[in-house]
Amino acid sequence: MPPISPRHKLLITICKLLVVLGIIGYLLVQIQKEDGFSRLVSEPKQWSYLLTAQAMILLAFSSSFVRWFLLVHGLQLNFHLRDSFRLGSLGFMFNQVAPGSVGGDLLKAVFIAREQPGKRTEAVATVLIDRVIGLYAMLIIASLALSFADSSGDVDGTIRTIRSVVWFAMTAGTVGLFVVLSPWATSSKTRQLAESLPLIGKTLLRLIDALEIYRDRRGYLLGAFILALLTHSFLVTAFWCIRCGLPVQGPTFLQNTSLVPVALVAGALPGMPGGLGVMEGTLAYLYTTIGAAKSDGAIVAFTYRAMTYVVAAVGVCYYFAARKKVEGMIHDAEELAESIE
Repeated sequence: MPPISPRHKLLITICKLLVVLGIIGYLLVQIQKEDGFSRLVSEPKQWSYLLTAQAMILLAFSSSFVRWFLLVHGLQLNFHLRDSFRLGSLGFMFNQVAPGSVGGDLLKAVFIAREQPGKRTEAVATVLIDRVIGLYAMLIIASLALSFADSSGDVDGTIRTIRSVVWFAMTAGTVGLFVVLSPWATSSKTRQLAESLPLIGKTLLRLIDALEIYRDRRGYLLGAFILALLTHSFLVTAFWCIRCGLPVQGPTFLQNTSLVPVALVAGALPGMPGGLGVMEGTLAYLYTTIGAAKSDGAIVAFTYRAMTYVVAAVGVCYYFAARKKVEGMIHDAEELAESIE
């Protein structure tokens, strides 16, 4: 496949930004129509809940940074926990402001590859597996909450459809996980098949080697999975605290646990920078399925987004503290993005 030209990349970026602006503009109009802004200004807020939400968000991101550190350490790569926090916040910042090809995940992979030449495939593998584990944990939390909500009769037809999709995705992920961790995935026949493939054969072999290390050190995967469950539990709790702290009508804690992971999964899908607009629009719609106003869901989502920018602000500080090094990493990340397109 020929590489995408710079002009086409620019056009794609502009289209993404237009979609994001369209969604955000629509949600802001909905908030204005339903007097959301006037309620935010005039009605009292529960600041203790909002401060708790901010603390939950910081704990969630911290646990996700530790999770990635575990996965990198599991591949026996030389990596420090402080680097995980620094790169995690820097990567999150780039995910929010970089609608192009260079996102935070590539930046994190490039850092490890730079520090340990010849380990690029392993570096990319840690970031990819970190994403997969995070998504899988999110699906598990959503499926459990949706099951409890369904047994209580507290859902409508749309939520039942979402529950079916989530259950299917979780089942597929579970099957895929067992296949990947099975001896077959790293068998000699699989290696021969990978080696016979043109262009990507060597890369696949190194990915298989990474899988074999993880299979022999499953404690790291288990630890990463537990941290992922903890991360998303913090995030779900943060959304509920925001809903309680603002003058809005929203879901119960169980309903919140059902809705929030679905919105976060939508926001995690590739395409938009940091899921901006997609997560907010999804949560606003999901609020309507439990009888709440779309504007209230949008207000909660926008407030969550603003609170996450505290983490992005830390990334900005790291960027200016090591600007030349980061710019070199950006250049390498652009080359890496082109090589895997």
